[in-house]
Amino acid sequence: MQAVFQDPWSSLNPRMRVKDVIAEPMVINSEFSKTEIRDLVLNLLQDVGLSDYHANLYPHEFSGGQRQRLAKARALSLNPKVIVLDEPVSALDVSIRAQIMNLLKDLQSEYQVSYMLIAHHLATVRYMCHWVAVMYLGRIVELAPVKELFDNPLHPYTKALMSAVLPSHPDIEQEEMILAGEVPSPLNPPSGCSFHPRCPAVMDHCSVDDVTVNEVTPNHWVSCHLYD
Repeated sequence: MQAVFQDPWSSLNPRMRVKDVIAEPMVINSEFSKTEIRDLVLNLLQDVGLSDYHANLYPHEFSGGQRQRLAKARALSLNPKVIVLDEPVSALDVSIRAQIMNLLKDLQSEYQVSYMLIAHHLATVRYMCHWVAVMYLGRIVELAPVKELFDNPLHPYTKALMSAVLPSHPDIEQEEMILAGEVPSPLNPPSGCSFHPRCPAVMDHCSVDDVTVNEVTPNHWVSCHLYD
C-alpha cells in the first residue's frame, strides 16, 4: 500500500531532487541496482506525463498539478496493490483537476492498482469511483456502487449531501435539505445513532438503540433505523 497526500506543497521533501524523491522507496524497500532504479525513475516520470530533465529539479520548481504527478510516480515506484488517495485534487485549480483525474484513471488501468479515494467533492467521487462509502462521525452510514448511490441515496445524511450539490443545469429543480445543529464531537458521540441530533427523520428510539447495517437492496447497505 502507498499513499498520495492532499497537499502537493508539503508532501515532497524540498531538499531532495525529484529523482531522489521517487527513488527513495525503491532504495529502502527493494534490491534494485542504481542503474535499474535510475531507469525506473525515468520511466515513472514519463508515465505521469513529465520528462527526463525534470529528474534533476527540486519540488519548488513545479506547479501544484506537476507535484501531484510526482507524488503519484513515487507511490507507483513499488508497484503497490492499493494506493490511498487523500483528496488528491482538492488543492488544485479547477482547470488542472480533470487532467489529474484522467491521469489517475489511466495509471490505474496500466498498473492494475486499486484506489481508495478520500474526498468530499461528490463530482470527483462520481467520476473516479466504482463503490462509495458515505461516512458520518467516523462510521460508514451507506455503502453502494457509485451509480446506485447517486441515483438512489437512502440514508438521510447522504440525501443531505446530495441536496447540497449544485445541479448540472440551472433549470433542474432538486429538493433542498438543510441539517440542523452542528457535527458532534467524535470524542463524545451521541448515544444510539450518531446522526440522530441532526436527522430530519429522527424517531424516538434513534437516540437509544444502536444502528445495524442492513442490505436494503442488492449490494446497497444502509445503517439507519428507517430500514431496520
